[in-house]
Parts: sequence; structure tokens; C-alpha cells
Amino acid sequence: KILYGKKCRKHIMIIEHKQPWQHWIIDNVFPEELFKAVQQHEINDADYTNVNGFRDIIKGRTFLGDEYCEKHPELKPVAEFLNNHKFYEETFNCDLSNTYCRPELIHDRYPFFHAIHTDTPEKKLTLIVNISKEDDKNLATDIYVDKETHYAKTEWADNRGLLFIPSDEKWHGFAPIEYSGIRTIMIINFVDIDVWKNTSQCFIGDQNG
Repeated sequence: KILYGKKCRKHIMIIEHKQPWQHWIIDNVFPEELFKAVQQHEINDADYTNVNGFRDIIKGRTFLGDEYCEKHPELKPVAEFLNNHKFYEETFNCDLSNTYCRPELIHDRYPFFHAIHTDTPEKKLTLIVNISKEDDKNLATDIYVDKETHYAKTEWADNRGLLFIPSDEKWHGFAPIEYSGIRTIMIINFVDIDVWKNTSQCFIGDQNG
């Protein structure tokens, strides 16, 4: 099933996949100007010294929360663009009424990998966007039938996203692979307001999306 953007998102193309579980591949997630702002943003000093397959051990991560966007105004339109609850609810048939948008800009370095996992219940929508990479290898997200069964590695294209509504069947990760340089992606979650305590990670804005 192919959906094309409408109104303010005419640039995007969305393809729905049913296997191994429902997800969508989105081309041209960001309009060109916003994509350039993300690509050109400074590489962070995140500490990848102790890699264990999960992001919570990494120090110095970059979240496009309200305060960060005030310090880096070129990214505020990016966060505002992502903080559009209505677009996601109407396009992907989900309820984001009690959520905040939590956008993270990530500059992975080898040997980081992301262990096979499902997202925790307080995450109501997940969007992983490929921004740029310095290695020719395919460094996109892997999806799995279950914790032991690899289904496919999605194909990398800059400004391409993988979107899904989290559940206990939606296993995904970034399988260990040797790579050089920086792997830049964004992970956008819409998180439950009543459960997610670290609101500094979230872009709340005027919450009119």
C-alpha cells in the first residue's frame, strides 16, 4: 500500500508493509531545508566507550527538547515539524493524545550496535530516520520475526524513515557490523506523558500538533 504526502507534506512517500509485522517505510521524511539543518548540525561528543547494545549507557546524547532548540534555533523548525500529533494519528491510525514528542539526534560510532529489542509500552510511536553515513555499507535498522529470527535489514537511503506502532511483537535493532566514520540517524518517539519523567528530552513547544 502506497500513500503519498498531502497538504504540507507533499514531499513524502509512504509504503506500508505487513511482514513480519506492520510498519511503514517513508521516503523524504523531512523537507529539504529541514533535512539540511539536521545533516549540518554539529556532531555531538557522546561517549561510546562502554558499548553494550543499548543507548541508555551512552553519555552526552542529543535530544531536541525545548531548551536545546532555544540554544540551537536552526533545529527548532525540525522539532516543530516532528511535533505534529494530528499528522501521525490520521496517517497511521494511532492515538497520541497523551504524549510528548521525544526527538533524538544520534551520531553513532563503531562498535555501537543496538541489541534486538521491542520498545517499552510508554513509547506510543517510533520513527527511525536515516540522516547520513560515512561508510558505504548498509547501516540501516534490522527487523526481526522474534528475538532469535532475523527477517531483513531495511535499505539505507538518506532521509528515509522506518515507522511503527510499538508492541511486544515488533522486534528490531542494529545488528553488529564493522563500520567507519559517523552513522547519523534520528529516533523520534512519542512517549506517554504520565510515565515519561525526563521531559527535558521532549519537545513540548505549544503542543498544538
